[in-house]
Amino acid sequence: MKTFRPTVRTHLLLVTAAMICLIVATPRPCAALAISKGLPFYAQDMEFYYQHQRVESLPGILRTFDSQGVLHDSLKQIMLAAFLGQVLRNPEARQRLLPPPATLSRDGRRTLAWAVHFAQLPDEPALLTSLLQPSDSLLLDQIRNSPASLTTWDIYSEKSVLQMYWAAFMATGNNDFLDVIIRAALRYARLNAEGLRNEDGFSVCAAAAASLYEFSPRHVAVKNRVEQFLQGATGAEAETLRIILRR
Repeated sequence: MKTFRPTVRTHLLLVTAAMICLIVATPRPCAALAISKGLPFYAQDMEFYYQHQRVESLPGILRTFDSQGVLHDSLKQIMLAAFLGQVLRNPEARQRLLPPPATLSRDGRRTLAWAVHFAQLPDEPALLTSLLQPSDSLLLDQIRNSPASLTTWDIYSEKSVLQMYWAAFMATGNNDFLDVIIRAALRYARLNAEGLRNEDGFSVCAAAAASLYEFSPRHVAVKNRVEQFLQGATGAEAETLRIILRR
């Protein structure tokens, strides 16, 4: 029996379709800042910020995540913290987010604790003490022992780290984050061409490629950066980048 082996284009479309199906299967309450469909790991409110850079929207973004119960998931906490950690370096953003309102949940405060760590603020120790409860001692140790610089987090380890890179990019537009995602997509191209779909990190690489396929048409900066990588690409890598660009 002949084994069906999907082409790069077909595989990317299947991955993207599966992600969009997850969105449909998980209804999200309508919010003023939710302006696009995105991918399942993608926070729509972050896309709003990326497009408009409205610092005054930040408390609402945190409040929306908190009120919807998204932050019950510790991985979602870290994803949002990756976003907030970048914007907290802006003094105006810090004034709007810190100190948090008394209505912010414990999960919301934990998210801000991670964000303070990622922001590498000079008064981090005092802020962590004010945000966390004595019963959060294990989390405090975890935060202190985790890299503060996001680019040192291994994107191939799990999809939640891919989410963190997208979140940081949407906060800043910094290509340092986007380039890591594109390189993961290029690794997908190589592994897929060699039939190595059982390799560690393949699913993350496929998700990176699918996310670029989704975002490139919507964001000029993403499209332009993928085009720059295409200029030096050959073989399977070039084919994958052209598919991402819908060429």
